[in-house]
Amino acid sequence: MKIMVLGAGMMGSAAVKDLIKSNIVSEVVLASKFKKEIDNVASKIGSEKLSTTIIDAMDSAALSRLLRREDVDVVINALPHEISLHVLRTEVNEEVNVVDLTFEDECMSLHQVAQEKDVIVVPGCGVAPGLSNMLVGYAAGKLEKARIVKIMVGGLPQKPKPPLEYRIVFNLESVWQEYTEKVRIVRNGKVVEVEALSGLEEIYIPEIGELECFYTDGLASLIFTYKEIEPLENVEEMCEKTIRYPGHAQKIKTLIECGLLDTEPIEIKSVKISPREFLTKLLTPKLQLREEKDFTIMKIKVVGEARGENVEYIYNLVDYYDEKEKITSMARTTAYTASIIAQLIGQGKITDKGVIPPEKIGLNQRIFQRVLEELAKRNIMIRETETI
Repeated sequence: MKIMVLGAGMMGSAAVKDLIKSNIVSEVVLASKFKKEIDNVASKIGSEKLSTTIIDAMDSAALSRLLRREDVDVVINALPHEISLHVLRTEVNEEVNVVDLTFEDECMSLHQVAQEKDVIVVPGCGVAPGLSNMLVGYAAGKLEKARIVKIMVGGLPQKPKPPLEYRIVFNLESVWQEYTEKVRIVRNGKVVEVEALSGLEEIYIPEIGELECFYTDGLASLIFTYKEIEPLENVEEMCEKTIRYPGHAQKIKTLIECGLLDTEPIEIKSVKISPREFLTKLLTPKLQLREEKDFTIMKIKVVGEARGENVEYIYNLVDYYDEKEKITSMARTTAYTASIIAQLIGQGKITDKGVIPPEKIGLNQRIFQRVLEELAKRNIMIRETETI
């Protein structure tokens, strides 16, 4: 099996490390436009299974030539949100199976062409969206009718520090969008929009302590597919919330109220710049997760009916920075999930063609049990609680 990873950042490098260790993966191609990142990953891994190439994935012609030359079984896209859809279109046209860490609404429109090209595309396949959606599908598959779906997830530094008690592992601009754009949830059986940062509630995680969570637009493909999944088609309430340390939401609201996340440029001494752009430039070095250790928390709650009884399934995950491998928890839970799915596609275990959202993989109890087993091998443990 030959797999290509596009992107050599935190997530891409973690995916490469995981793939190299797999006995069923014979070759891994790492492609990125940043030579320094590629060389850094290659020097740390030092495997004959790994080859590297420099490419700008936005250059469709160059990407097409690369895909034809390498003839890979699956590509894992570990790329920024803003370019993922463009790259995905090129890959589908080149008849390549793709696992993408990001999710954009427009990728759902590629279903028909992906079917025609006889390829599999799994979008939003990280930890959340991704593993979170799979767990929703997995729980729904055990029910005759689901009524309530609640996803709570967050990645945090183990030791919170000012100014926001938070560290970024993705682009800070993506974080601002998460906090300022409208959020889609299901309320009373219908998709509605609510304000980001609303729905604030306190939660307690025994391993961590007191935390808070609030609405963010993280249901991803579930917004489009829940009506197609029989146990979910009549769901009454469904939402995703982001977990943070207490007080974080109020700090972000203060930034918003002060206009610091506005995108309209203002002029300062003959220089025009938007407050958000300025704040991003100012805070990025202060908020980056460098040598600090992190953890990932996820709690999924699905309530419904089965065998004439009310049933509640809860899935808990608390994962920590890997001291031995020096890999962040967010990279582990995100990249390893993508790696596992890519390998299952390469093995022919996932066979449906077209755009296959993660929740539909979770619905296949046999396949998802395999995913859980593979995650457990990587010491990513998910605890299930069933309550009648």
